[in-house]
Amino acid sequence: MIAHIILNVRDFKESELFYDMILGKLGFTEDFKEVDSKGAVKSYRRDTHNIWIKYNNETVHNDFVRDIGLDHIAFLAESKSEIDKLFELVRTFDVKITREPRKYPEYTENYYAFYFRDPNGIPLEICMM
Repeated sequence: MIAHIILNVRDFKESELFYDMILGKLGFTEDFKEVDSKGAVKSYRRDTHNIWIKYNNETVHNDFVRDIGLDHIAFLAESKSEIDKLFELVRTFDVKITREPRKYPEYTENYYAFYFRDPNGIPLEICMM
């Protein structure tokens, strides 16, 4: 079991708005937030799943590079219609869509997903299996 995932972000307010909308639609709620002169952190929780965004004022932020390490994070949706609604929501943000919603029978018979980057360039997927 994974205890938590922390995503470092380059702009806390932009990322907070994005993740409030996306994770909120996936059933996550805010369970902790702290902002001070050094930066900010915010936690989103759904059951035992915990995702954090973190910003540090003292860090020079580089663009996300998809190399050794994280490939992407996939969020599980309940239905095809939920995925389509989330796709429309994601499209309202100035983010890159890397694959539009479609079936992926090469993964499983019912796999349906879309892929995109968050405002920081972190690759994400919303899927149903």
